[in-house]
Amino acid sequence: MTFREAVLNILQKYILREWFWTFLAATAVLIVVMFGVTLGELLNDVAGGRIPPGLLGTLLLLKMPDALNTIFPLAMFIAVIWGLGRLYRDQEMAVMRSSGFSWQMMLRPLFNLLLPIGAGVFLIGVFLVPVAAHSSHAKLESAFRTAAEWGLQTGRFHVLQDGNLVLYVESVESDGRSLKNIFIQHRDGDREQIWIADRGYYWFDSVSGDRYLTLENGQITEGGNTALDFGVVRFSRNDLRLPEPAEKDESPRIEGRPTRELLFSASAEEMAELQWRVSPALAIIVLGLLAVPLAHSAPKEGRSARVLLGILAYSVYANVLYMSRSWIAEGSMPAAIGMWWIHLLTLGIAVFWMRRQGNRVGSA
Repeated sequence: MTFREAVLNILQKYILREWFWTFLAATAVLIVVMFGVTLGELLNDVAGGRIPPGLLGTLLLLKMPDALNTIFPLAMFIAVIWGLGRLYRDQEMAVMRSSGFSWQMMLRPLFNLLLPIGAGVFLIGVFLVPVAAHSSHAKLESAFRTAAEWGLQTGRFHVLQDGNLVLYVESVESDGRSLKNIFIQHRDGDREQIWIADRGYYWFDSVSGDRYLTLENGQITEGGNTALDFGVVRFSRNDLRLPEPAEKDESPRIEGRPTRELLFSASAEEMAELQWRVSPALAIIVLGLLAVPLAHSAPKEGRSARVLLGILAYSVYANVLYMSRSWIAEGSMPAAIGMWWIHLLTLGIAVFWMRRQGNRVGSA
């Protein structure tokens, strides 16, 4: 090995370290941001009565694998742009070019970083995300049967569904499921019902996905806010279906299915889900290569223009992927075309752009 070859290998390691530490920093920041966003969404669901407060921490943890699939491609994109941008701004890249460092030599440290992280993201998307989604759905089903996990505290009024459902329980038995002396106020438009029962318990209909509160030995008082048509009905048992969100999201059931079950599926929605699981790993490679020409800047060029261009490129790429997923699921786009054309088109643009900038990066 000649002295020149040794120097070039040192330069490649130097760039790899620059990208790696920038990737870790960007990942840490994005995890904090995504953690806050996910926590806010879950707290909103808790306030709306869609998930039990007792499962907040568990569901937050189970949503992290899916969040990592979004974080890692973006963090890689930021790392390559930011790392190379610093080398350009500090004139270090000019020195490397004078030593014969071509853009092809940059590909080796780049793929040393992209391939392991891309493989990890592939495993997360194909295996870990479905397991987490299935576990999240299963825990919700179990929690709907257990008053303790639902977060009921005896002797307190629980306001759910933006005030349309008020629940009060005097006590919970040791099994965590049976309730005593229950009071419910339920509003539906201009109608209002008051439910009173001696006993009750939660249960979940796995077929319809609805959740119920079974009440025993009680009565219902119903009336309207504008009319004086009140009525009282006594019952020995009555099932109260707890209200769900206006639009019920069935996607967690598809997201929770193992990847092997989706491989040979003819369903458009399942094919869209399968391609979506693979896309983050491909995005790692595509965005990493696209970031190389995007990071190139002249010695006196400001970095704001490159940052804005990078944000625009990532936004277009990510939004077209989201739209393609919907098009495939709706059947308006063939699954054979699917999301592959987006990755191939962006990859082609990245390679063409890098080759065109080759003379600037040091190729002969």
